[in-house]
Amino acid sequence: MDFNLQKLRYERLSRKISQEEMAKAIGVTRTTYYKKENGDIRITVDEFSKLLETMGISKNEAGLFFTRNVPIREQKAI
Repeated sequence: MDFNLQKLRYERLSRKISQEEMAKAIGVTRTTYYKKENGDIRITVDEFSKLLETMGISKNEAGLFFTRNVPIREQKAI
């Protein structure tokens, strides 16, 4: 499974939350948060939990941020 950084950005923007606010929530600078949101630096589980809280998303909905990687040979034709 991969973490979907585009979904994180979309959810942040749809809630009108700035990168600065997200950075404060996890105790980093805005520049560091920018790098995390763009995949240059990994987001830890603890940081992800704090980001969910900041966006008002329950931990039960955390799965929305992950995509499943299924090899083409194992994908069923629709």
